[in-house]
Amino acid sequence: MNPIKVFKFGGASVKDAAAVRNVSQILKTYLERGDKLVVVVSAMGKTTNHLEDLFHAARKGQPQVYKQVLKELEAYHQQIALDLFEGNEEAVIFRTLKKYFFQLEATLEEQEPIWDKHYDQIICFGELISTAIVAEYLKTVYNDKCLWVDARRFVQTNERWREGQVDWEWSEQLIKSELLPILDVRFILTQGFLGGTIGGKTTTLGREGSDFTAAIFAYCLQAESVTIWKDVAGILNADPKRIKSTRLFTHINYSDAAEMTYYGATVIHPKTIRPLAAKNIPLYVRSFINYDQEGTVIGNFPTQPALPAIIVKGNQTLCTFQQRDLASINEKNTLAYIHNELARFNLKINLLQTSATAFYVCLDTDERKLEALQASMGSQLDFTLESNLELITVKNYDAEMLQNFTNLGNAVFVQRGGKDFQVVVRK
Repeated sequence: MNPIKVFKFGGASVKDAAAVRNVSQILKTYLERGDKLVVVVSAMGKTTNHLEDLFHAARKGQPQVYKQVLKELEAYHQQIALDLFEGNEEAVIFRTLKKYFFQLEATLEEQEPIWDKHYDQIICFGELISTAIVAEYLKTVYNDKCLWVDARRFVQTNERWREGQVDWEWSEQLIKSELLPILDVRFILTQGFLGGTIGGKTTTLGREGSDFTAAIFAYCLQAESVTIWKDVAGILNADPKRIKSTRLFTHINYSDAAEMTYYGATVIHPKTIRPLAAKNIPLYVRSFINYDQEGTVIGNFPTQPALPAIIVKGNQTLCTFQQRDLASINEKNTLAYIHNELARFNLKINLLQTSATAFYVCLDTDERKLEALQASMGSQLDFTLESNLELITVKNYDAEMLQNFTNLGNAVFVQRGGKDFQVVVRK
């Protein structure tokens, strides 16, 4: 029986016509030897960022702004399609693009009262448009062997907008019953990042969630492996843009990989590891530029001698919660209250530090949620915010590494624990 492999291609790997042709070339080797493929594709280039700009302009009532961005976004995708289909404007894809951009503009104009729900209905168009273009092109290359599938029908979630929680049992039943038979005769191309509710509304799985989508399909299909195709050679122990002498991890066990993603490593989405570890499915991170190189594999490996790793998580805000009445300090109750409020606004703690009279929490910056949190807690605790920060985590650190990398003069606070060192710094 031929194995099922799940591939994920991010925005950089489909950013233009040349990139899409490169994806086709990567697939060729696997299809020719009979592998069954599920291909997960993200929005093209920086499309998701532009859709967020559209969304914010629409919510602010600025149609003149979003209409201009919408026009530019449509022209960008049309040009990619023109290049792929050699100027044949009669190709089916152009009618599909026209339909999607008409729907996108109509959705922007909707008066949806729930901010996050409206966000998901807008942002999904990046993946829908991208996969429509790629699928139509691959159909021409592989004699109609490519089937476009709407991930929202199969990745079933609750209505937790912008971070849908997967109904694993239901999703697995749908994927197995409907998609397994198809893989015997065709390969599947679908969207990353997207899910759907029982009521037919779109949800998203968290920013950069296409990796997680690949893991969901692999888990439900009991795939042989998942490969994430990136513009880097694999997983490095530091950002090569910031550190000159980086080293490539050839093997990482599931536990270490999960810890790195928790600290903010951006090569893999944080939710990706758990479903793969549950079924012992290896995850490969490989270069779509040099696709003959092996890259990094994450799997069920024994713990090896630790390689130092530096992880930088940007766009951070430090929240300081200060007790007003020092005579009534109860650290346990106050900390529980803070945790409950952060959970209520779906704000995740990246780092927590306490002192005798204050609690310091480092969070991803989300101005709207932080404003709501501040309004909610203002009557209970003194609450201050400092943004434009970075959280730097050094795993398996030594003194020389810290001295060479971190500018401790800009440190807001420092925390050491075991073999890990963390510092929040001003940029």
